[in-house]
Amino acid sequence: MRKILLGDATDERMLRAAHICREQNTANIEFIGDPDLIASAAERDGIHLEGWYIWSQKTFADIELYIKEYYLSRQSKVPDFETAHAEVMHDDLLFGALLVHHGIADGMVAGSLSTSAHVIRAGLRGIGLAPNIRSLSSMFLLNFNSSGKDFSPFGRTKVLPTEHPILAFADCAVLVDPDAHQLADIAISTAQTYKQLTGNEPNVAMLSYSTKGSASSDSTKKIILATEIVKEREPNLVIDGELQFDAAFIPSVAERKAPDSPVGGSANVFIFPNLDAGNIGYKIAERLGGAQAIGPILQGLAKPMNDLSRGASINDIVTMIRVTGVQGIKN
Repeated sequence: MRKILLGDATDERMLRAAHICREQNTANIEFIGDPDLIASAAERDGIHLEGWYIWSQKTFADIELYIKEYYLSRQSKVPDFETAHAEVMHDDLLFGALLVHHGIADGMVAGSLSTSAHVIRAGLRGIGLAPNIRSLSSMFLLNFNSSGKDFSPFGRTKVLPTEHPILAFADCAVLVDPDAHQLADIAISTAQTYKQLTGNEPNVAMLSYSTKGSASSDSTKKIILATEIVKEREPNLVIDGELQFDAAFIPSVAERKAPDSPVGGSANVFIFPNLDAGNIGYKIAERLGGAQAIGPILQGLAKPMNDLSRGASINDIVTMIRVTGVQGIKN
């Protein structure tokens, strides 16, 4: 069972989600933060903390060693050791990310009280990017299961009533206007995350307003270049672009617009050209299509750390803990 750290542990929703995960044997949960403040919050909300472990910089025996390593890794960006020391000692999420980096835990979830910028910054500084990935990004899983059952990233819900697998949309939350190399990172990371969480083989569509040269612009050229970069870096990945959404998703349209595409009509991973398109696209799928949107799931870090909306429900938090646990399993 994966060990997952929870930040923002003075939030009642985080504490109650932790209890649900314990009851369901979803993950081994431990908290990050000031033990006195967390205990006070738990007492206020009528939550019992007996048997729960709380990590704190103030009591961690190896904190000075961790700070020294952190300073060495960031010497080009931190003016002196004292600054690095203050950053770690006053930032619970950064401390949690360092614990994940050192293998004390398998992943971390935060964001119910903290901003997305804070969570992402802590992950980048404390954990760092995965090898060969230059950009952190995000993806959403879109579950159209008409039964209303929530998606479980353990393989119990893999196929929709429409016979289309659970879909992945990226990037919908982090990179505003990715260049071709960043789009390639997004595609590779999303394909890996999708396979981890669903068990399905990814078929990746690089989306555009154009299909196979039906239009030409700087935007379409960026999509084509990104597709070629992915093919060079991951030759076994099924990917194609540039494709309009209908040519990527509907077989009959693919036959007309992209008859030779290896992806046409069968895509389950959709890479949008920029954040505007991705964010709008997933919200349309959620609000008009009735999909359960799970995310944003952060990807590209060397080890998993995920962000929550500050409006997240307890069930949202439980789902993200499950997702983070699956991400923590080595391929």
